[in-house]
Amino acid sequence: MDAATTVVPWLGWTVPVTLLCIVITLLYLYGTWTHTTWSSAGVSGPKPLPFLGNIGEINKKGFFHCLQEWGKQYGKMYGIYFMHRPLLMTTDVDILKEVFIKDFADFPDRLNANPLQPYPVNQGLIGVTGDRWRRQRHTLTPTFSTSKLKAMNKFITRCCHNLIAAMRKNTEEGKLLDVKQMYGSFTLDVICGTAFGFETNALGHEDNVFLNNVKAIFAEARVFKVGNIIAAVFPFTIPFFKWLGYSSMPKKEARFITETIRSAIETRRKDGGKGRVDLLQLMLDAEATGSEIAGNPQEKRLTTDEIIGQGFTVFIAGYETTATTLQYLTYLLALNPDKQEKLYREIVDTIGNAEPTYDNVTSIKYLDSCVREALRCFPPAALTSRGALAEKTIKGVKIPAGAGVGVPIIGLMRDEEFFPEPDKFIPERFDDENKDAIPSIVREMVFGAGPRQCIGMRLALYEAKMAVVTVVRQFKFVKVPETPDEITFRPGFALALPLRPVLVGTQLREA
Repeated sequence: MDAATTVVPWLGWTVPVTLLCIVITLLYLYGTWTHTTWSSAGVSGPKPLPFLGNIGEINKKGFFHCLQEWGKQYGKMYGIYFMHRPLLMTTDVDILKEVFIKDFADFPDRLNANPLQPYPVNQGLIGVTGDRWRRQRHTLTPTFSTSKLKAMNKFITRCCHNLIAAMRKNTEEGKLLDVKQMYGSFTLDVICGTAFGFETNALGHEDNVFLNNVKAIFAEARVFKVGNIIAAVFPFTIPFFKWLGYSSMPKKEARFITETIRSAIETRRKDGGKGRVDLLQLMLDAEATGSEIAGNPQEKRLTTDEIIGQGFTVFIAGYETTATTLQYLTYLLALNPDKQEKLYREIVDTIGNAEPTYDNVTSIKYLDSCVREALRCFPPAALTSRGALAEKTIKGVKIPAGAGVGVPIIGLMRDEEFFPEPDKFIPERFDDENKDAIPSIVREMVFGAGPRQCIGMRLALYEAKMAVVTVVRQFKFVKVPETPDEITFRPGFALALPLRPVLVGTQLREA
C-alpha cells in the first residue's frame, strides 16, 4: 500500500470535523460578538452567556430580584446584555438627565424586546419609532389635558360607586379582599368607559368576558418566550415566524380586544360620535388614510390601524398599571395602620363627605404622597430603556449605536441616596417640605421621563386618587394571616405581578 492510499481515510473524517469546528466557532463568535462592549469600556457587570446574554438569570430569578442584586453588587452603573443587545444599566442622575431629556434626539426610542407583537397591536405609541411616534404623540397629547380629565369625572364617579358596592358585598359576606381582582375590575370599567364609551360591568362579575381576556394576556406576558428569543438572536427569522402566524401574545384574546375596538370604531362612524369627547372620538376626529398622512406627515393624523393599536395599548395599560398601583397601596396601608389613619383623617379634613372630583382629590397632599410612595415601593415595571441612534460617550462611557441605556426602576426607587430606609413605607418623604430633596427625574421615573414619558400618567394618578378617596372613607384595610409579609414577584415578567394573590381583610368604618 502506497502513501497516497493511507492518507485518504484520514482525509475522510478530517474535512467534516474541520468544517464542524469552523461552524461552531463562527456560531460562538456570533453569539458573543457584542459581549465585550462593557468590559472594553471599563464597566463591570454580570457575566453573559453566549446568545442569551443575561436573560437566563433574569428569567430564572426575575427582573426585580436581579436588578436589585446587581445594583447592590455593581453600584450605580453596570452593563448587561439582552441577547446581543448591550444595555448600560444606571441610576446616575446626570446620565438619566442627559439620555432622557437633554440628548433625547440621540436616544429617542424604547428598545423593543418584543419584535413579534401582532398587527395592528404594534401600531400604537409603544411600538412605533421616529417621526411616526412623534406624529402620534402630538396627536394624542391633548386627550389627557386637564379639561379632558375633568370631563371624565362623571363616569369615574359612577365606577367608584360600583367599586364601593362590590367591596361592601365582599365585606358583608366575610370574604378576604383579593385586591388585584377587585381593582382590576374597577380600572377595566374606567378605561373602557372613559376611552371607548362602552360599559364592561366587570365589577362584581368575575366571569366578565372583557376581564378574562385581559387577564389571559397578562398571564402570558413573559418577555422571554422561546420564539421571542430566537427572533431577537436571529432577526432574519422574524419574517418566518410571522409567516407561521406566531404571536408573542395569546392570539384569541388579542383578537378579541382588537375586534372590540374595531367594532366600537364602526359604531362611531355610523352615529357620527355625537356628544362624545373620549379618547376614541378624539382619535377618530384625526383619522386619515396612509396616503393622506404620507402627503402631509407633519399633520396630526392617525390611520385606522394606528387607532386600533393605540386603543389596544390604552386598554391593556389602563387596566394593569393603575390596578397594580391600587393593589400595592392597599397592601401597604393594611401593613401600616398608622399611615392609613393619617390618610383617612386628611381626606375627611380636606373634603369631608363631598363627592370626589378632579379638583378636590388633587388638593389632598397626603393622598398624593401615599400614591407616589406606593409607586416607589412597587413600581409597576422593573425597568425602562432608550436606544442609541449613533455612538455616544456619556461621563466617559462609550455607548455604541444600537446599544441601550436602561434604568432599573426598582433599583432607583430603593436607592438610599434618595430614599433613606427604602424598604419602609414612608409617604412623608414626598411631602412638600421633603420632596425637593429628591431630583424630579427620580420622582417621576416610574412613568418614564422626557418626551416619551407615559402619556396616560395624569389619568392614572387621577383615577387612582378617586378610588382611594372613595374606599378609604368607608373601609379599613387590615392585615390578616393570609396577607404576605413580603411580595414575591413572578419570574420572567418585567411587570410587578405577584406570585400569589395579595389578600387583605376589610372592615366597614362607622358612620
